[in-house]
Amino acid sequence: MRKIISTFVLLVFINCSTFAQGGNLLALKDKGVIVHSYIKGSYINFELSNHQWLTAFVNKVASDSLTLNLFSLQQTTTAYGTWGEDTLKLGQLTIHYSEIISIAHEKGHYNSVFTNGTLLKVAGPLYALLNISNSLINKDPVFSNRNLPQIGGGIVAWLVGRWQAKEHPNYRPIGKRFTLEII
Repeated sequence: MRKIISTFVLLVFINCSTFAQGGNLLALKDKGVIVHSYIKGSYINFELSNHQWLTAFVNKVASDSLTLNLFSLQQTTTAYGTWGEDTLKLGQLTIHYSEIISIAHEKGHYNSVFTNGTLLKVAGPLYALLNISNSLINKDPVFSNRNLPQIGGGIVAWLVGRWQAKEHPNYRPIGKRFTLEII
């Protein structure tokens, strides 16, 4: 009886181990925590290592590669003269997951003008221009000792806005903070 039970357990173990499949989920991790996952049928918008942005549906996730159904959304004019989107199917592509260098944020992701630097990039030059125009209207010297710090403040605000835009892009770069892993 013991021999039959041990044979049965051995057969069950062999059967389970041969049908075990890994690698059907592509996980985007933020400092080790999964923030988004992609399985068969998921929509993905990403940048390849040649800096080309692609839009696709995941067709298959293998242990080291992705098979994707590529498509392109194009703006077109309808018969009524309004704008609409047209889908152009581009076919299948199989890539290694390490070729992905960044993934775009999901549709509807809130991107504030305070965090992406737009406010400072617009307000800084406008402040400097307003200061220069006020000096010209009042017939004051434009580059006087009193006026230079104010013009410099506008330029510094613009530089901080550029830095902020670089620090908070509208995509997730794969590298130190964000990683991809097939689970």
